Amino acid sequence: MSEIKAIIVDDEQHCIDALQTMLQKKCPEVTVLGGVNSVKEAKDLITELQPDVVFLDVEMPHQNGFELLKLFDKITFDVIFTTAYEQYALKAIKFNALDYLLKPFSIKELQDAVQKCISRRNGQTENSTSPLEVFLQNMKTLHQTHKKIALPTINGLVFMPVQNIVRCESTGNYTRIFFTDKKNLMVSRPLKEFEELLTDVDFFRVHNSHLINLQQMQSYIQGEGGFALMSDGTQVEISRRRKADFLKKAMQF
Repeated sequence: MSEIKAIIVDDEQHCIDALQTMLQKKCPEVTVLGGVNSVKEAKDLITELQPDVVFLDVEMPHQNGFELLKLFDKITFDVIFTTAYEQYALKAIKFNALDYLLKPFSIKELQDAVQKCISRRNGQTENSTSPLEVFLQNMKTLHQTHKKIALPTINGLVFMPVQNIVRCESTGNYTRIFFTDKKNLMVSRPLKEFEELLTDVDFFRVHNSHLINLQQMQSYIQGEGGFALMSDGTQVEISRRRKADFLKKAMQF
């Protein structure tokens, strides 16, 4: 008996056919309800059939896959993105624990994505915020003039201006985020994912345990690796192997 119902959205029919065949042969827990070639068809089919997961091509004529998602007031399905283009916000996708398949993908990659989707759905609670909702919010806010980041917590989302983050500190699979108002927040995401999301907005990974906002750095203290003096008064250690890249980046400010 299948565990999840799926729809495939791709403007190339041969891609739909190939993915459907792979799923039928190698992922028996998935039932493909249908495949469509456009955003409009996809919106209608998703509304009608209520799938558990949508395999969604990113780049399509007229409207892309992200625009499809914006058509829904409430997203009740998971998404596994399929794309041949790496530039489509893959950092944000990774940050929010969504899955994507970079064409051409292997059977193993497909099976892993399906299993992650199943595990995520089985672990969801009624009040939890879905990774897709966090992703869409970050897609929206990180491209605005006043950039914000959506931080998932047990009670929902906290929206925080990026410039208000002083630094992020790793605590295993969690990250503690320190703000300019001296408050901090623990988030169940590893530091690497914050690095992937925030590097393009003036953050720098100075140490295995530390990611800093260069806009919030007041000075650099010389040493073997040295220290960054932050606006909240903390001195953040800089690793020796990251020192040269850090100083090069810091000189731009």
